[in-house]
Amino acid sequence: MTSPTKLSPDSFDDADEVVTGVLAQGPTTTHTERRWIVFRRRILVSRHLSLTLVGVLIFVFFALTTNTFLTPTNLDNMLRNVARTGIVAVGMTFVMITGEIDISVGSVFGFLTVVLGVLVARNHVDIWLASLITVMLGGLVGLVNGLIRTKLGIPSFIVTLAMLSAYRSLAITVSNQQPWNGPGTGFFYDITGGKLFAIPWIGGGSLEIHAQVMWMVIAGILFGIILSRTKFGYHVYATGGNLEAANQSGIRTDRIKVLCFVLVSGLCGVIALLLFGDLNIAAPITGTGFELSAIAAVIVGGVSLTGGRGSIYGAVIGAVIIGMITSGLVLLGLSQQYGDVATGLLIVVIGTLDLLVQRAASRSLRLS
Repeated sequence: MTSPTKLSPDSFDDADEVVTGVLAQGPTTTHTERRWIVFRRRILVSRHLSLTLVGVLIFVFFALTTNTFLTPTNLDNMLRNVARTGIVAVGMTFVMITGEIDISVGSVFGFLTVVLGVLVARNHVDIWLASLITVMLGGLVGLVNGLIRTKLGIPSFIVTLAMLSAYRSLAITVSNQQPWNGPGTGFFYDITGGKLFAIPWIGGGSLEIHAQVMWMVIAGILFGIILSRTKFGYHVYATGGNLEAANQSGIRTDRIKVLCFVLVSGLCGVIALLLFGDLNIAAPITGTGFELSAIAAVIVGGVSLTGGRGSIYGAVIGAVIIGMITSGLVLLGLSQQYGDVATGLLIVVIGTLDLLVQRAASRSLRLS
């Protein structure tokens, strides 16, 4: 028996390719089935290429239609916003691959940012201890969400919708309806919001690359490897792909789902640190509407709405695309609300296309 096809380093986050590679080598596969598997594999492999090409085209469009899109200031601001969205999109990818969703991430992000600010500014807690408390509290939030979903059987949409409202109210209560500022200097601020290096830019000046971009890259690589090359990642795909089969094969699907909720909320704690280190302020309105960007990034990145498929690379590129659209529309003279409208339309269009492709694939499999 031949061994399964190994992932190349360039596509380590596409576990579906491994599955199709194994199936394609099966000795009992018919000619028609092999042709379908080869066709499906090409789609899977080219999905990342197509998504990257879309991102490049959007970048070129705004670069040609606006005078300020390519300025260092705009690109720097856009990259920092993309980094925060991308980090949470990484965690959201795990959640949605299992067939669940967490729409509370914006409120959790705002609540955790306020908690950090209050601990540091009002209670004078050491910034490192406050950071640890913030991230652990984020994990606890995810644990509660996951346990309610799995133990009580309440759909994750309902659970996290309730939490969206609850944590927004808690953020206002804890902050006493006012922003909180930290000291703004020290090693913590250097590694969360400081400048890493500068790139000489066209027309003079330089593009500053801040630490938040580094954290997004680290999160993307680390969790991309976990999702595609570990037993846990396999269980995540199996849970979303076929819950009943996963349970029958001995996978503790409830535990997998809970851990994914813990992950995404914990990453909300991480970006709370990054925001506080960057802007040195914790405001109760932080994260308003953030959940829309995070979910849109994952959907645009190719994660199936029904679970079982998706990649970290796609989610990160999706975050970049959402960030470019939001920034570009503002530079074209449109208000922020139009960016939200465009994001919402993207979710509807890509979600619809995803369902149509799945139905077409199912029909093709039945016919073959």
